[in-house]
Amino acid sequence: MPIDAVITWVNGDDPTHMAKRKAYLDNGVHIDSSDSTRFACRNEIRYCVWSILYFCPFVRRLYIVTDNQYPHCIAPILKRHPDWEARIYLIGHETIFGDHKSVLPVFNSRSIETMLHRIPGLSEHFIYLNDDIFVGRSLTSDYFFDCGKPILRGSLVRHPNFFLSAIKQFFRRKGPSRASFKEAQRRAAALLGFNKNFLYSEHYPHAMRRSTMSQYFSDREHLLRSQIGHRFRSAEQYSPIGLANHLELLEGAAIRPPGPKGYIKPPHSKRVQKRNYNALESLKGGEFDTICIQSLDKMNSNDQGYVVSSLDAWVAASEAKSLNVNTRSNVVTSHLTQPARSRK
Repeated sequence: MPIDAVITWVNGDDPTHMAKRKAYLDNGVHIDSSDSTRFACRNEIRYCVWSILYFCPFVRRLYIVTDNQYPHCIAPILKRHPDWEARIYLIGHETIFGDHKSVLPVFNSRSIETMLHRIPGLSEHFIYLNDDIFVGRSLTSDYFFDCGKPILRGSLVRHPNFFLSAIKQFFRRKGPSRASFKEAQRRAAALLGFNKNFLYSEHYPHAMRRSTMSQYFSDREHLLRSQIGHRFRSAEQYSPIGLANHLELLEGAAIRPPGPKGYIKPPHSKRVQKRNYNALESLKGGEFDTICIQSLDKMNSNDQGYVVSSLDAWVAASEAKSLNVNTRSNVVTSHLTQPARSRK
């Protein structure tokens, strides 16, 4: 069965994009939703693209969903692997929002993720990643799908106590609520009647089916519109990944624990810094299925440099182990029928 991959990406350091965000920002947006780190680009996408096409040769096409931008940092990768270029497609927000493009521009991954099923030519089965999440070692299609159904990585957790939540809400500072990552998944579960437990899924690639979201929203236009109408992330939104996961649970999809994974974040202590260094060594040693490098822009120059040099060493060492990369890639691309592509 064909399997595609989708990455959402933005270069928020581009002056044009920064000006556009500023023009639409208002007092109703929580400071966390407009934090520059949500849009910062330190060229992490080059590792994301490379890791998918190198470690997952079963991926047919790779779609990069952007706001009319082009990730020039992937040029060195395509120079080394020129046959990969035919598998990469740029998709603008206008394309997936279509008849809902009046809500654009949006600076909100939850609005954008809600519309991924509208990517033209996207296969029924696909893998979704943020640009700061990478595949860590060779994986096969059955890591993501079992008999055509997505394998859901995560764990079931209980909904928070209603009364404790109400008390916390009462004493919360006035103003916009924070759009919590975990709370958005809980809201998605509750939307579908999961009122006792919900699936909590963290930062790694997600296996998805296009028809799952397409069918759900086919007769829920109002729900779709209210979800995507937030330019910046809002506490009123649910997680579209969480929604897809719980819809798949209703269809009998299996929950499995995450495989070995790494997580790198800005080190605010020596302990976290050491943990980051150990994780990068484990990545280079081929010990992780996936890894997330979060908020690289918030690290100091030394830590940021260490992360980047470690990732470069990981790429170089991985490619050095295989002398038949081009052969493997050609086998995959030789069967493609290329649709019309948007290039910026």
